[in-house]
Amino acid sequence: MAYQFMKNIKPEKLNLDTNQAGFSELFVKSKDKHGVILLEDVVKMDLLDQYAENVIEYTSRFNCANSLSYAPANITGKYVVYPSYGDFPDAYFLRSYGKWWVERAAYQKEYMLQDLDPLSAEDYITIQFEIAVIPRDICIYEIYNPGAIVRIWGKTNTGDKSWVVLWEGQPQICLDVSRKFHPQIKIINNLVNTIRLEFNQSHLKYHTSIDAVVLGGYIQSELVNEILNVQLKVEKNQKPIQKQEQINEVSDGKVSPDYFSDLPYEVVIHIFQYLDLKSLFLCAQVNKRWYEICNDPALYQNLSLKRYWHIVNSEVLKTFESKCKNIKKLDLSWCGNEDPTFKVAFTSFLSARCKNLTHLSLGNCHFVKNEVIQFISQCNELIDLRLKNTPHWRISRLDCLNKLVSLDLTSSLIQDNDLIQILKSNPNLKHLIIDLCEDLRRLDHVVEAAAQYTKKLETWSSWKSPSLSFEGAKHFGALENLTDLDLGWCLLTTHPIDSLTKIAEGCKKLKRLILSEWRGVNDSLLLPIILNCSDLEQLDLLGIRSLSAEVCETALVTLKKLRLLDISFCTRIDQTQVELWRERFPHINIPRSCQFLVNYL
Repeated sequence: MAYQFMKNIKPEKLNLDTNQAGFSELFVKSKDKHGVILLEDVVKMDLLDQYAENVIEYTSRFNCANSLSYAPANITGKYVVYPSYGDFPDAYFLRSYGKWWVERAAYQKEYMLQDLDPLSAEDYITIQFEIAVIPRDICIYEIYNPGAIVRIWGKTNTGDKSWVVLWEGQPQICLDVSRKFHPQIKIINNLVNTIRLEFNQSHLKYHTSIDAVVLGGYIQSELVNEILNVQLKVEKNQKPIQKQEQINEVSDGKVSPDYFSDLPYEVVIHIFQYLDLKSLFLCAQVNKRWYEICNDPALYQNLSLKRYWHIVNSEVLKTFESKCKNIKKLDLSWCGNEDPTFKVAFTSFLSARCKNLTHLSLGNCHFVKNEVIQFISQCNELIDLRLKNTPHWRISRLDCLNKLVSLDLTSSLIQDNDLIQILKSNPNLKHLIIDLCEDLRRLDHVVEAAAQYTKKLETWSSWKSPSLSFEGAKHFGALENLTDLDLGWCLLTTHPIDSLTKIAEGCKKLKRLILSEWRGVNDSLLLPIILNCSDLEQLDLLGIRSLSAEVCETALVTLKKLRLLDISFCTRIDQTQVELWRERFPHINIPRSCQFLVNYL
């Protein structure tokens, strides 16, 4: 991209010696109301607006691997849909919405309730821009169900290349129109060309979608680089704030009584169990006794560092290794992706602390590779293993585990034979999630093995794992404990024949059934599900174009526990009829993916 620097002030004209009053005075005059230096007031620079150039990583996608429809890559470049509003495959689509996913039996419960993210970020996408700028503006083109963005991060290119929160706020309830989300971001004087958006979609009535992202800021130059380097030196040489000699010292010079010193150790430990990690680390600085209490392994039986992904590195993990002598639950999701030594630190941690580990969550962790899987396979007490979005391993040793109850392999490279061996080794498995596992080429055989070896299975989710046929689908009828069956986009090319009848006859406990894009389904094939599965609460029929309004009304009337009926792209059903149903059945959410145009500005 071509651009022209404005060189109104040359470096030799500006004295960069911070000891001279001229430089200090110049910076003081350029501070905003919060005391932040506005670098653009110190030296004139060019302002640049640019669209995202590429996607670095993400936690949620709606597309298959070889498809650009709804893909994360659609967030790059200039907007193509805005100001139109609706469901457009040319934009980036997030998969989950509402509380339907959270309410699933297979959903991962929080390991540390006292350390929850106050904004409950569920997903993120990290995008990169061509040119690093001093950020002053971010504009996000939301074209469908806006309001899910809760946090915006920027990664600095100067100093320690840390992540900085540029904006954060609660999820918003917005009108059903596209919008340019234009929050007032934090003023920083660091160069940034990487942005991360975090989402909380739990309040949305349907999927959210983004068309483009613009980063606005001031372009670097030789002069700007010199100023930034001076600023970093000044900050580094600043004297730290003097700590109080006595934490308990009060204004009158007296020392307040330490009531905790009279409490039994066990009572103090019980109280400290309600503190989050930040509070524990602060309390450890109070005195020697509190330091010992804050390092007691009893406080670290459950550890979740997901919220602190931006500061968790190998050194932090080593610090916790000494505290976690009796750890049972560990969540490192989103952590360690920018530390090349994190894999070594993690394998060391696991070798030392895997004896009692029962729950392990490593969602979106790039360090999970073949060697790490081998270490995980030695955690013999594991009952809950989450390896969502870890596509960097292929050699599976997970059949060494035999106590698994929950297993999430979403977007991994697991293969048919390896998965079958895992099923054979884990007869107590209740929850299996293999969404977007496109290396499963013979899903029929996997279902057959599940029906034979995992009789206790309650959740099966193979969303967009497309190698299933009607022959394989019939085997689900042998899993009578199934309550959650997600076969969305799994049967695109073959006719379902009598597979739904087999499922209806065997799986009468079903509460959630996803049949998105089962294009061969018609009224008569769906009717056995409606008549036999009376506990159904969620029924997704997206894209089944041959369904009539009559069979949908039968479902609404017959299924007394129904709360969600997705009939998006069911083209035989008129929107007027849908509006009547929404009035008649207000307790049931009947989403209908919409798409309409507005006049361009």
